[in-house]
Amino acid sequence: MPAVQTAYPNAQAPAYLGMVANGEWVTNVISRIVDPASATPINFGDVVLQGASEQLVVSANGATGAFRGLALRNPTLPPGNSDQYLATNSIAVLTKGVIWVNAAVAVTPGQPAFVTAVGLLTNVSTSNTALAGALWESGTTGSGLAKLRLT
Repeated sequence: MPAVQTAYPNAQAPAYLGMVANGEWVTNVISRIVDPASATPINFGDVVLQGASEQLVVSANGATGAFRGLALRNPTLPPGNSDQYLATNSIAVLTKGVIWVNAAVAVTPGQPAFVTAVGLLTNVSTSNTALAGALWESGTTGSGLAKLRLT
């Protein structure tokens, strides 16, 4: 049997997209289904919007709808999914708590969060949609991993 892994990093990564950032008691997660009509996959840590019916959600990339939360990481997805939720997958959506996401620009703690028309998370309000109750919990010097708090 060939080796599965032959190289090892010196240290584990501090975080991954879609990970819950801390173990607060005030965390809420809902389960939904990625809309079968959606051609856009939902990446871990992406903004999730209401889909066509009660239990369906879609990616904020190019879509419109009510903000439902952020996609949680799920290591049990099939390997072919490439760390994405595909149409008809069951998805865990964080509605309250702190999660690791990809900030599209430099952010600082305490700033409000916004989403662009293509689903990127930012602190820039111009031409973007505010995420009610969302504040940056950590900062970055450019685009990269940051903690975002949903209240």
